[in-house]
Amino acid sequence: MTTATSARDRLIDGPHLWGRYTIRPVGRTLWASRTLVVFPPGTSRSERVLLRAWHVWPAVGAFTALVVVVVAVSVPAAGMPVGLALYAAGFAVLARATRRLRPRVRSITVTTFLGNGRPEVYGDERLLAGSLDALSILERAVRAHRLAPVDFELVWADVWAALPEERPRARAMPC
Repeated sequence: MTTATSARDRLIDGPHLWGRYTIRPVGRTLWASRTLVVFPPGTSRSERVLLRAWHVWPAVGAFTALVVVVVAVSVPAAGMPVGLALYAAGFAVLARATRRLRPRVRSITVTTFLGNGRPEVYGDERLLAGSLDALSILERAVRAHRLAPVDFELVWADVWAALPEERPRARAMPC
């Protein structure tokens, strides 16, 4: 049975302490993908909240801006600029708050094309599956207090280290 504290923690921490796992099912394009995103080991609760906010802000921010525009319908000249400013401010604040953490987040994506009669898989499926299994199984043990958090973090660090580093993006040189 889930206690109120664990439900609250789950709401704050999200479904996973270590990051997120996203499945995009096959659509009209006949492509399906699975992405495993792993935060750096030792990521604090507040850092996880900021990273999750950064991830959802495009949708949540757009919805928030839309609500501001609709609520400000009585002042049409102010609604749109205020909504857009709020949307942009969310990006600016979250970008600043996560600027040192985001480059350290690692991920792996496996994409499957189902259009040629036989699935074509692109990406390291074994690494994704093994990493997800290790993190998920041990996370359940930590949440059930059957494994010490430090032991979980050791495995988390191994999984994170096994994932490829994202190459730094080239910065545009000022003219």
